[in-house]
Amino acid sequence: MALKVKNIELIQDLLKVSTALTEICPFAAKVFGDPVPEKIYGGLYSEDQCWYRCKLIKMMTNEKCLMTYVDYGNSETLKKPCIVELPEDLQRPGLASKFRLWGLQVPPKQDVTPFDQGRRFLASLINDKIIRINHRDTAHDGTFLVEAESDALNIGQEVADKGFAEKYNVVPIYNLERVKSTAATLINGSKAEVVQGLSNGSQKVKNILDSKNDYLGIKTKGRMKSIQHRSRDIKMDGKNALVHALEKKSLTHCCSGQMQDMIKIQHDQRLLEDQNENLRTKNVTYLQNCQLLERQLKQQQLELKKMEEELKQHQKAELKFTDDLKHAVETKLGCLAEKIEKLKQFRSELNENRFGDDLSDAMKVITEGSLQTPQSMKSLENIWNEYDLAQEALRKCKSLEDVHALIDKRNELRNALYAAADEFTSEIDTLSIRDRVNVLKSLTCSMNAAYGPHEIEHNSYQMFDRFIEWRNSKLQEFNDVKHRTAISLQVLAKWFDKTVKIFDLNSRASSPSIGDSKSVDEMLDEAERDVCRELDISTTVGNHTIMQKCELDKKIIHGAFNEVMQKINQEHSLLLIIENRYADSVQFKKQAGQWLNTYPSVGNLLSIKRSVKNLKAQLRWKLVEKNNIEDERLDNIVQRWFPELPLLHPEAAIKSYMQSAGLLTESLERDLFDPEPMRELSSKRSLVCSEVKSKRILLKGYSVDFATEANMIERAAAYHRAWSVLKENSGLLPILYLFACKSEPVAYVMLPFYPGCSLKTVQDTNPLNSAEVIKVMRGVATGLQTLHSSNIVHGALHPHNVFAVNRERGIVGDFDFTKSADQRNIVGWMVADKVNLVAPEVRSGQSATLASDVFAFGHLLLWLNFPKNDFAAKPDGTVDFSELSMDPKLWSLVSRLTCFSPVDRLEVAQLIKDGYFLAI
Repeated sequence: MALKVKNIELIQDLLKVSTALTEICPFAAKVFGDPVPEKIYGGLYSEDQCWYRCKLIKMMTNEKCLMTYVDYGNSETLKKPCIVELPEDLQRPGLASKFRLWGLQVPPKQDVTPFDQGRRFLASLINDKIIRINHRDTAHDGTFLVEAESDALNIGQEVADKGFAEKYNVVPIYNLERVKSTAATLINGSKAEVVQGLSNGSQKVKNILDSKNDYLGIKTKGRMKSIQHRSRDIKMDGKNALVHALEKKSLTHCCSGQMQDMIKIQHDQRLLEDQNENLRTKNVTYLQNCQLLERQLKQQQLELKKMEEELKQHQKAELKFTDDLKHAVETKLGCLAEKIEKLKQFRSELNENRFGDDLSDAMKVITEGSLQTPQSMKSLENIWNEYDLAQEALRKCKSLEDVHALIDKRNELRNALYAAADEFTSEIDTLSIRDRVNVLKSLTCSMNAAYGPHEIEHNSYQMFDRFIEWRNSKLQEFNDVKHRTAISLQVLAKWFDKTVKIFDLNSRASSPSIGDSKSVDEMLDEAERDVCRELDISTTVGNHTIMQKCELDKKIIHGAFNEVMQKINQEHSLLLIIENRYADSVQFKKQAGQWLNTYPSVGNLLSIKRSVKNLKAQLRWKLVEKNNIEDERLDNIVQRWFPELPLLHPEAAIKSYMQSAGLLTESLERDLFDPEPMRELSSKRSLVCSEVKSKRILLKGYSVDFATEANMIERAAAYHRAWSVLKENSGLLPILYLFACKSEPVAYVMLPFYPGCSLKTVQDTNPLNSAEVIKVMRGVATGLQTLHSSNIVHGALHPHNVFAVNRERGIVGDFDFTKSADQRNIVGWMVADKVNLVAPEVRSGQSATLASDVFAFGHLLLWLNFPKNDFAAKPDGTVDFSELSMDPKLWSLVSRLTCFSPVDRLEVAQLIKDGYFLAI
């Protein structure tokens, strides 16, 4: 009986825990962050939506946790919003225990599917059935090892026979000291105690209560399907004797009595569960009713507040009405007086009736002062058309036999057109066209400001007449309103005069009788009505508005306004045509007057064309020079003060300008020069001649790609820097500019042009004498020295590239900057008639050097002194001039310049000081 009481108390405590969780959890704080395994939380079970105590097993994801219900033993995955914090008094150990079938184990290699099938089979054997439990042993982790039977069926044996588990031999150890548990403190703080070391019979009762869920992990659904299997310590004397007595009890002595107790306990448990479910349902209904009552209360409060506000408004209206009744006469007379003052102001501003005065005035302007197309303009148009046709016939004429007849006809029409234009301009000068245009513009602005944008109407016929008729009727109506207003105010004034006499004690006038036709209220209402009517009409007239007029009035006013605007636009367009034709006629008379009796000279026209072309070229060149000056200034700033500018501003092209030594410019283009091709000088590249500032220049074009252009700029810049040291005294042909073509991959070098001054041309036409040869070749030597001082190999010193300016100043010409010295030093070009100018070492495959230029200089000097001689060659490839009769100084110099070995040849600095060049 004591065991039954304790079990009933335990069930009641579980019911109290469930009730407490139902009250606390819906309002408890949600779990913050991840749950910790050491704490107990409240979890919302998914099947019955009730709260139970649970602990964390593991985190599945950031939002989902695998939780076990500590009082029932089953587990499920919950989302964090379904987990809440519990107070300290619910942080107690769980009531559920773990059981295993004694002598059975799961096969080690069993798959998941057979394992789940075994769990379902075991559940079918024990659910909703009376189970007899025989406690055989307790495992080290606290799991109870038991034998279970249902009627005459051995549950363990059935599981093993189905192959879901296998048997193993164990030694049964009945150690009652291992069947211990600590007392569990419930919400009310009371302690339930049971006898330590329960017998196997007692164990059966408790295992029957929780066998449906704990071992199998089957989910509950609102019922407390298991009771924690824990023995509780009891504080009493004679404990050892009680334990000794419990050890001697056998299962057969207590089985029958306790079985009946177990059935009674199950029945009581179900009753408690049903009671708990009813209480939970009532609680939900109560909460819903409370929420409904709260909403109804708020609605009633809002309606009450609205009624209070309406009551206040009615009270205010009542007070205002009462006050108005007290001052009714004062209010009515004051309102009428205000309107009369306003009406006086309108009448003073509108001395005359203004119904449509602006439209009426506009109609007068466009009808009385409109201009028509001049008669002279019509004849001018006809003659002008005939003249244009005659000019078009001349343009299309391709026969010289017909052209003269067409010219005569054109000249005749031109004279007639001149006379007609003169007549037309004379007639227009008598008219005030510009004044009329200004009047129409002003009228357009005023109309648009008053009536807005106009619309084009095609059915606006006789709108002026309709508007005038409507305006007269409105004026009559307005005058009638004013007359009624005056009569009403006069009647009211007479009444006031009588009233004044009544209140005069010295007057014998009697008060008005009751039988008078109108009362003072009627007179006041009638006067106010007439005054308001006149105010409305006066406001409409004064503001030029038609928004409050009837649809017919709007249509008539809009129609008249649109017709006015159309006539204004028509006349304005005509005036513009007249003005344009007047300007054309004046221009025609000015231009055609000089050709009435004369014919233009082609020579003069071409001279004008050339002059214009020259002026354009000069203007463009000025722009180029200005840009170059700006580039030089920028280069100076970069060199002296701000070297970082090229890096910071690549769009300014400072770097390319500096790398080219100031030669490269983006302001030049080939078409700026009006060039003339020079095919006689070169057939391999684009070579053109032009004139800049009365000086001839030469443009050499080279086909380039990205790499070739960079090498060309580098070599040209080195050549220009060498020239810049002595400039005119450098003996080099200067480079003026370097620019790239924008339409094709061609780079141009701009150089001074000395026509007929190359040594080849001079020697072919008028050879140099000995003295002239010395002067010219001394200049050439100076040019080579300028290049060699900068370690530049010319590599292309031949008669076409050396110039004798005025037959006394020798200049070394430029070379192909797209090629290296070895590529320039080719046999095809390096000849002077039959004299080979290529050094022996270069012909044998070695690179061109400074000595190679000296070798070419020596043979060029020999060729100039003996232009008609056929020179024989030595075995080493040099020229044999031993048989020639020449000046000893010349022989000595040439022999040292044309040596086979490069190391034996003179340097340019030495040959300039040679006695041969010092003779003059």
